[in-house]
Amino acid sequence: MGLAMLFGPACSALAQEGWNPFEPRGGQVKERRPRPSEAVPSGPPLPPMRERSWERQAPPLAAPPGSVERSELAPIMAPDNSGLPLDLWRGLDLAALEGLLAGLDLPPRSPALHQLWRRMLLSQAEPPVGAPGGEHFQALRLEALYRSGLLADMAAVLEGIAQPGPIVQTLRARRDIGLGQREAGCEAIKALAAPSSGLPGRLKGEMQLLAGYCAAAAGDAQAAGLAAQLAREEGIDAELPLAVLTAFGAGDKPRLSMPKQVLLLDYRFLELLGPVDPLKVLERAEPALLAMLAGDTGGDPKMQVAAAEAALRRNALAPEAVAEVYRRQVLAGPGVADPASPGIDPLLRRALFLRAADVAPTAAQRARFLRAILDDARRSGARLQTGRLVAPLIAGLAPAPDLAWLTEPAIEALLVAGDIDAARRWAEAASRWDWLALADVVDPQRRGGRLPSLAAVADLAAHGRLAPDPLHRLATVLDALDVDVPIPLWEAASRTPQPAGGFLPETGLLASLAEASARKEAGRTILLAMRALGPGGPEGANPLALGDAVRALKRVGLEADARRVALEALLAAWPRAAAN
Repeated sequence: MGLAMLFGPACSALAQEGWNPFEPRGGQVKERRPRPSEAVPSGPPLPPMRERSWERQAPPLAAPPGSVERSELAPIMAPDNSGLPLDLWRGLDLAALEGLLAGLDLPPRSPALHQLWRRMLLSQAEPPVGAPGGEHFQALRLEALYRSGLLADMAAVLEGIAQPGPIVQTLRARRDIGLGQREAGCEAIKALAAPSSGLPGRLKGEMQLLAGYCAAAAGDAQAAGLAAQLAREEGIDAELPLAVLTAFGAGDKPRLSMPKQVLLLDYRFLELLGPVDPLKVLERAEPALLAMLAGDTGGDPKMQVAAAEAALRRNALAPEAVAEVYRRQVLAGPGVADPASPGIDPLLRRALFLRAADVAPTAAQRARFLRAILDDARRSGARLQTGRLVAPLIAGLAPAPDLAWLTEPAIEALLVAGDIDAARRWAEAASRWDWLALADVVDPQRRGGRLPSLAAVADLAAHGRLAPDPLHRLATVLDALDVDVPIPLWEAASRTPQPAGGFLPETGLLASLAEASARKEAGRTILLAMRALGPGGPEGANPLALGDAVRALKRVGLEADARRVALEALLAAWPRAAAN
């Protein structure tokens, strides 16, 4: 169990006399299969589905001529760079927000959703209604950042809180101890453990557990054992740390079984018993632990790189931060000159390739190293994140006939990084009009209507060279973005059954998503869209959920985010050149 009961899904650290912001309500979101009424029928060409029956709601009163509806007004944006409205949480109270968070798999596996999620947590928008005090909402943000592995962002939020209350101080102390800042964390724990600290309910027991950690770190075996006993009396049931403290107090060696997920604080408790090999816990490490290990500049280079890449796959570390980890390593050996040489440690291969690409004397050599990074990332499940990582170097290359073999990976990386113009240059240079069409579809500067470049994709569909899954996904995305779907695409989609696979949320969630977006409730729309797409993100979503999520994000003014979601949904299945 590790510290699951301490700072796990129920998040009792945020509890106030039984209040749990992340307490699951009715269990996790379950995948379901589409009902017959939801499936796209085969037969005649499908008409554009721009409006659903449950979206057509007559206003209670007709608006006077010349008046402007609230939903038509441009939102007032928050005073930050989030690109989100100031009334982000309109329509949500704190209890409803907690209920939506309970159904999320954190951090989001989709880079597009993760960027949106992070901006939402860092936004300076007005807090939702219903919070008994400002501290509760701040604590909710901090806990969400922590679970997402965004420890640096957590520090930025903490710095902006002028007078932190006991709950926020608890989260700060937990972060400090997790990052190895033991003195600061234990000093805070000492103050919070006092009867006058005002800690609510269960937090008292949790503070006893952390106080036990501080006592053990100071070599006070008696205090460590007593703290474990008091924590149990308060209802704490964190097996690993309690076992460590009990054994430490008795002078024994504990019998430990590794939890399914190793938390950052689990790791610190394990360190009380002696050195811990980070590579042995890497596969089970939570995002916060991965972020800490990647940022440990005094650690083994292989460990830093391995942790950074694992964090990248989980979106716990930004691609730019991973590139920094690659570049700061002092590496020696034959791999520095030729990362492709035999015998290179696989854990260091991508770091060596990036370092080689940085100093490559010719464009062809740089392109070869970058292609090797992208190929390796595709095999390891970090294709999209690594595309953003290498996009700046690809943007420095000029498309050329002798680099044609890099065309598709280059376009994909540039699109993921948002460099649409550079992606177009590569597509045009190689006469890859299907990829040019994709660039036009996901360009936030383009609006609805007709896209002439889609003729190339329509031709592929007309000749049966577009598989059913990308065909239906493309038609769904175009319709959701208000882009005219070429007739050949509709006809081809009509002749094939809609894919039945992919994640669908519980019944009623898609209707709630449409309702929230119609009311311009941006925060609620974002969270419902994340739940609608499921743990696999846009790639793993059923076309029905995909279309509704893209449509909803666009409706609340998040055009760029809607198109990033669409890009992720299309990229994995986009047609590739057989010889590429």
